[in-house]
Amino acid sequence: MKRLLLCLLLVFCTLSGRTQETPDWTPLNDEAKRHLINLLNIDTSLPEPDELSAARYIYKEFNKHGIDWDIFIPRQGRANLMARIKGKDPAKKPLLLISHLDTAPAAEGWSFPPFKATVENGNIYGLGATDDKNYTAAYLALFTWLKDQKAVPERDLIFLATSGEEAGSETGLLWLGGAHWDKINPGFALNEGGGIIKNKDGKDIVFAEASTKMYMDIKVTAFGTGAHSSMPVNDNAVYLLSQALAKIAAYNPPAKLTPTARTFFKAIKPLLDEDAQTTIGFLLSGTQQNRQSAAEVMALDPFFRTQLKDTLNPTVLSASKDTGSTSGEASAILNVRLLPGSDPDEFFENLTKLFTPDEPISLEIIERPQLPFPTPMDGTDPLFASIEKTAKKLVPDSITVPGMSPASGDNEFLRKLGVITYGLGPDMDPLAENATHGPDEFISEKDFFNQLQFIAGVVFDFAYGKDLLPLTPQGAAPVAPAADKAAD
Repeated sequence: MKRLLLCLLLVFCTLSGRTQETPDWTPLNDEAKRHLINLLNIDTSLPEPDELSAARYIYKEFNKHGIDWDIFIPRQGRANLMARIKGKDPAKKPLLLISHLDTAPAAEGWSFPPFKATVENGNIYGLGATDDKNYTAAYLALFTWLKDQKAVPERDLIFLATSGEEAGSETGLLWLGGAHWDKINPGFALNEGGGIIKNKDGKDIVFAEASTKMYMDIKVTAFGTGAHSSMPVNDNAVYLLSQALAKIAAYNPPAKLTPTARTFFKAIKPLLDEDAQTTIGFLLSGTQQNRQSAAEVMALDPFFRTQLKDTLNPTVLSASKDTGSTSGEASAILNVRLLPGSDPDEFFENLTKLFTPDEPISLEIIERPQLPFPTPMDGTDPLFASIEKTAKKLVPDSITVPGMSPASGDNEFLRKLGVITYGLGPDMDPLAENATHGPDEFISEKDFFNQLQFIAGVVFDFAYGKDLLPLTPQGAAPVAPAADKAAD
């Protein structure tokens, strides 16, 4: 009897140990990394992105797992790819996992080949590693894994990889929204745009992108005298342009507290030191003068400035193309990011008032926001509830807050189409140098795994109502970096 009891105890302990083992995310994570490396090896950079080859790679993976797909081709070489896992309840609106296939052009100064993935020192380098082939790879790995599990979701789950997001989405979501939306038609969406802000002195912040700023481009042109470069002129257009840009750089737009920014600052207030809490207190509930003073102090922080003010940055400069002559014109493009609720025409008028009518300077809007701008998400919907629930599992000592991205993208168009949309992403440091769109763009393998697990956790909760893989808090099960290598 004692021997029988001992055997039963050993069997019980063995089974118990198996049920309590750390969940094995390795196969899913390995698949996601494989997809990311292979997608990075396809040049989908502007101005002529080979999106069709990227779409072909994805649908071949879908074929391996018996997943039906649709491809939408607006013109030669450009492509949008959709797939769907059908859910049990057609009354529940589908969840869309959306990313884009194109990337910005490769900047100068890469140490690694931008169109051939390199894995080195625990990082994955390549153009699009964070914007946003990491999303496409994670969604693709998760989608095929879910299909293999044969678990039917409560609602439809949609995969969508779009065209042309970096160039205004005219071949992507804008086109799909007009020509093929009846075939997609989600109620909720997860996209790029957010991230986890690490707080060394307290709780981390899960920043769920709930709104974006409005995109506008303004061209500033200075007119001078064109001449041979050996003959100096007093009205050199380049000098005149530099003087005009100096005036614009000194322009300080007034601060505005949007509802999204109010929610954000209210949420982070307890995490900050006493001085910062006092400043935010004035911002949220002080007198008009105190609110403006507090906003100006907070705007000294670059990220806080994006939350409180319209911002602008000169980007493309143009003048003579010949070193032997001066041009009669010199111009700069000002990339403007406006707060929701700002008036583009009023902002433009305020810039023009910086110059007198007799100054040889002209300003022209070359791209304006599409109004009306969509209403931001407010964090009261069931998708945000799943994001917050997942955050508590993966980043236990954190707060989840809907926030406004300083950038813009497809989320604006989704919200205009009535889709409840949030942006999620890997760890982010708003004050650090951002490698996105820059040389040596990379994502760490650890951050990529954390991003994959977070996205999966939200999908599990929102679409399936249960965790199909147990979630492990970030840092509890670190991912071992792969051997340093250039991807095949």
